[in-house]
Amino acid sequence: MKPHLAIAHIHKTAGTTLSGVLKAAFGGRYCLVESPDPAAPFFGAVHLMQMRRLYPRLEVLMGHEIHPYGDLHEAAPGLSYATFLREPVLRCVSHYQYDVQVGGVDLPLEEWITHEVSPNRQTRHLAGPGATASDAIAILEDRVDFVGLTEEFDASLVMMAVIYGFPRLGYVRKWSAPRDDIKRRILEDPASVEMLTEANREDVALYRYAVEEIFPRQEAAYGPRLATDLGAFREANRAVTKRSMYLRPGYAWYVAKWRLAYRPWVERGRAKASRVPVPA
Repeated sequence: MKPHLAIAHIHKTAGTTLSGVLKAAFGGRYCLVESPDPAAPFFGAVHLMQMRRLYPRLEVLMGHEIHPYGDLHEAAPGLSYATFLREPVLRCVSHYQYDVQVGGVDLPLEEWITHEVSPNRQTRHLAGPGATASDAIAILEDRVDFVGLTEEFDASLVMMAVIYGFPRLGYVRKWSAPRDDIKRRILEDPASVEMLTEANREDVALYRYAVEEIFPRQEAAYGPRLATDLGAFREANRAVTKRSMYLRPGYAWYVAKWRLAYRPWVERGRAKASRVPVPA
């Protein structure tokens, strides 16, 4: 079986929560992928073909290393790409806060934002290094079949469930910052907000296009029942707890397969890559 959906997980766009939904929905037919080659620019067609013996029934894959500008679709004709976008300043601030609180980064925001990986993260994730908003918009229009919005997560999930045929099992937030003091301090400072807005100009343009053009188009295609379906989903989701989510058979199946088979495969590949001598 060939996978039918690849989700490009951009940092701090609610991807961890979405992954929890997919684990429960698809179990071992879903994989949060990592490249076995740390030097690879993206998780590509060769990696997908290599992992098929571990996941012969794979239907959905997701990961930070999935990039729509890559070649993953060449190994799975008909593969559909999806992604989630988030308001750029909020995404960037959340990313900085995460790096400080969890990643051990000890840099002021003014220095962190100057590093190549920090600004316009969404644009570059979709369209590659040096990409502009126009490049990323072209990728969304030509190659990405669904664009969710973090700010409209529930509606996005309801539409995805219908489009891609997976059950709406509900969710609980999988990760949230232990404290929001860093984010709050930055967002209360007009100069910092202006700096981040300027640094993320391409992402701002990309996000505006998604909000004003793509998402309304998807809502219209879903039809007038979206409001009713969204209300029903939110009502049902009130009953979902971490315990009920983790006890679902699909979730346990996913965790066992990923930890016992997939993760060791990735680690073996990375260990092998580290032993390859560098040409003189």
